[in-house]
Amino acid sequence: MTVDQPRKSLLVSGGRVMDPAGGVDAVLDVLVTDGKVAAVGEGIRADDAERIDASGKFVCPGLIDIHVHLREPGGEHKETIRTGTRAALAGGFTTVCCMPNTEPPLDRPEVIQDLQRRIANDAACRVYVIGAATIGNEGKLLTEFTALKRAGCVAVSDDAFPIQSGALMERALAQCAEADLPFIAHCELKDVPLEPAWRAEADSIERWCQAARSVFETTGLRPRLHIAHLSTEPGQDRLRQAKKVPGPRLTAETAPHYWVVTKEALEQLGADAKMNPPLREADDVEATKRALADGTIDVIATDHAPHAPEEKAAGVNAAPFGIVGLETALGLVMTGLVETEVLDITQALAKMTVRPAEVLGLAHGRLNVSEPADITIIDPQTRWRADPARFASKGRSTPFAGWELHGAPFATIVGGEVQMIEGRLCGRT
Repeated sequence: MTVDQPRKSLLVSGGRVMDPAGGVDAVLDVLVTDGKVAAVGEGIRADDAERIDASGKFVCPGLIDIHVHLREPGGEHKETIRTGTRAALAGGFTTVCCMPNTEPPLDRPEVIQDLQRRIANDAACRVYVIGAATIGNEGKLLTEFTALKRAGCVAVSDDAFPIQSGALMERALAQCAEADLPFIAHCELKDVPLEPAWRAEADSIERWCQAARSVFETTGLRPRLHIAHLSTEPGQDRLRQAKKVPGPRLTAETAPHYWVVTKEALEQLGADAKMNPPLREADDVEATKRALADGTIDVIATDHAPHAPEEKAAGVNAAPFGIVGLETALGLVMTGLVETEVLDITQALAKMTVRPAEVLGLAHGRLNVSEPADITIIDPQTRWRADPARFASKGRSTPFAGWELHGAPFATIVGGEVQMIEGRLCGRT
């Protein structure tokens, strides 16, 4: 998005400023001028500035979600750039990265350039583009990674159309390393037995990690391999071991539904609990929490994947895979990880700010003076009930409808401009 620079300064005063990247955790003021952080400190005076009283609240770098399906182009009946980025703001996110399984897929520079124009016109928060790893999203013939990077892609991915061949995995990782791009892998093999259910993910992770090691050993290049939506204990175990081997740069993400609900929710809720990877066993849920705590999982993402309500109403077998997640993620992190002491608040925020920024090389996730003022203010005391009818997203499918969640975004500030405050979307939305 192109952020219009606000004319007035903004003072966020008296909040608990938490910047995991800088090791900051103290009650401080944050002054924003000309869209950038001008000062962070005690007792800042700015008589002419607009003021937000953040007493009793957390003030942190803007939240970043590196796994979002905005559905545009081609799926505008499911979501648009405008509705998806409004949902991001409502959830406290200042930056999202959109996945490439659109129609047409994001596999050519001209498609990327058209999408960038749409983003400039319609996005209410920052949007970065992830390119398709294979032509036509078919998982067989690689796209031109360098050309996609020149067009503005910050990563490439086989999400939704997973690469199956080990040799193609190696070529993809080598080309990514040459282009200095991360590869986001959807780890699902089609040629493994259906049982046990974890094998498709775990065996794929093993194959991808072997491919990354092979590229490093044969070329000296250090591939940046990021595992998307990690969901099973065996998959986490294999990644944990792979991370101990020097060479490739390995990271991973998970989504809130994988540490909150089990596969039984599919029987109870039908298509509102149907996603890919599917919900797992109770042991996997507990393992996901451990992997978040020990650092095996670096990033919390949402895999926000909206569908039109009538599509999800087609019955559990016919309905497409995917649920919405942008507007419930922070509450699920606060309720399911922080309050239960799986993570402390600094660890949780790091996985939603600086760590996703580092994985994709984004110049965000910090509250540094002279850098763009992307800020999320969180009210940890808010108790609220998830109501899909009130979502800004076009999607309504979620297994968390009616859940009481603790902690919510109070304000979302992008480039110094207040885009959401106290649940009200404002600014360029």
